[in-house]
Amino acid sequence: MNTKLKLIAGLLMIAGSVAAQAAGTASLTASGYSENFNSMGTSGTATPTGWSVYTGPSGTTNTTWTASTGIPVSGVAAQIATTGALTASSAPTATNNNGYNAAISSSNTADRVLATSPTTVSGAGLQLTLTNNTGASFSQLSLSYDTVRFTAVSTANELPGYELFYSLNGTSWTNIAALNPTISSVPNTVGVTSVSNATVTLSAAVSNGSTFYLRWVDDNAQQTSPDQIIGLNNVVVAAVPEPESYALMLAGLGLMGFIARRRRA
Repeated sequence: MNTKLKLIAGLLMIAGSVAAQAAGTASLTASGYSENFNSMGTSGTATPTGWSVYTGPSGTTNTTWTASTGIPVSGVAAQIATTGALTASSAPTATNNNGYNAAISSSNTADRVLATSPTTVSGAGLQLTLTNNTGASFSQLSLSYDTVRFTAVSTANELPGYELFYSLNGTSWTNIAALNPTISSVPNTVGVTSVSNATVTLSAAVSNGSTFYLRWVDDNAQQTSPDQIIGLNNVVVAAVPEPESYALMLAGLGLMGFIARRRRA
């Protein structure tokens, strides 16, 4: 291989590495994780690192999920990652299975929102893939996020807002039922609904270095088309330390204080 071909091959390897990193996981550290989506800018067409858009598989429709069925975990597991680019918009008004990089308002275009408006399928999902880099295991999370309501529709949607699910292996999912919205908490109006510092207990501990998943799922309502367009903003995730991890941390701090006092003596 001549020098020019080696250079091209090296550049391709670097490009592939950068792409893989962009499509990889986000990091949950001891200080937590936060995302306000402003890094997408006013014209960006890619999600931030760790985020991906999902859609219902072929064969599903806006009648697949109803008020009586809810959003089943099997339906969440069946969703597939989209391959298209986000649409950058200051005011999303149409259906779009690839998702929107939207402005929270036409007067504040710097404040960006990752938005969904599913069509022809069961619904859409916004997935956050996180690696536990806190240095300890945990089985509880503290969650905060905003649901931005971009539109009001002629008939209120049967499953409003986002239902939140988590997975510890990427295949089986659990609904965080306590956070499921209602038409009272996510009304058929333009505005913002906030979840603040909600504590969620997981079915098993996430060990340090392990990856877990959060997915906000938007039903494709059958009452209207497009349905009420919504988006996700100001996501904050924090690990609640295991009692033994917290005790070890305190013991470590106590030992450090003892050593410091001995050195001063």
